[in-house]
Amino acid sequence: MNTFISYEGLPIKSGGAHKLNKKDSKEIYNEISFFLKNFASDVKLNQIEVSLYESKEKTYSTFKLLFKLILKFGLPKYLNDGLLKSWTWNLSQKKFQKGFEILELNNQLPNNPFGPISLNFKWNFHFKNNKTNITFPNQNLIPEIDFRNKNSQIYLRISKKSTISTWFAFPFEEINKFEKEYINELKTNLPFKLSDNHWKIWKKSQNGNWFSRKHRILKNIKLEFVNRIFIFANKQS
Repeated sequence: MNTFISYEGLPIKSGGAHKLNKKDSKEIYNEISFFLKNFASDVKLNQIEVSLYESKEKTYSTFKLLFKLILKFGLPKYLNDGLLKSWTWNLSQKKFQKGFEILELNNQLPNNPFGPISLNFKWNFHFKNNKTNITFPNQNLIPEIDFRNKNSQIYLRISKKSTISTWFAFPFEEINKFEKEYINELKTNLPFKLSDNHWKIWKKSQNGNWFSRKHRILKNIKLEFVNRIFIFANKQS
């Protein structure tokens, strides 16, 4: 493999490029599950976490919430990264419904830069043809550009201000009619709007290094669609 296409919905460290503030927590999860069912294979839910963040303005009692969550989930992992202190619990797939239940506490809490409580999911998967259900070949040959991002990945953080971070790696050598139609269908089945600013074409150099350049894929698809309508209208007139 010498070429592939990527879409990065901004990294996790940015908090996610795609905000889902107005969506219900179960609705968000179900929409992602539906997308994965139709466009992904080899799906692995590698991370389910509940996180509690301290109050930046001291407007709620972190201790009281921490005590409630310890009774429900056991002892957490503690993190102090210089921003807000946080406590995180790993959940099994059998118990993640309890994570949705605990999110209801957010309704009683004031806003916070993070959380106050968040339910986090991370999926890794390969892309498949949504018409034939056949996995696109050679995805195992796509290089790992960033050790934090496996090919491909969705990181969903559900809280008062829900976000999605994505890393999509497509084994497409070039963008022709099929690839354009596939990407167009894919974007209509996501619970967020893809940005035209985060697509890249990666190529392998002769010395084995990978380099990238931005590609306005969505803009090109939109222009092509407008041109088709224009041509069709002229034929009808």
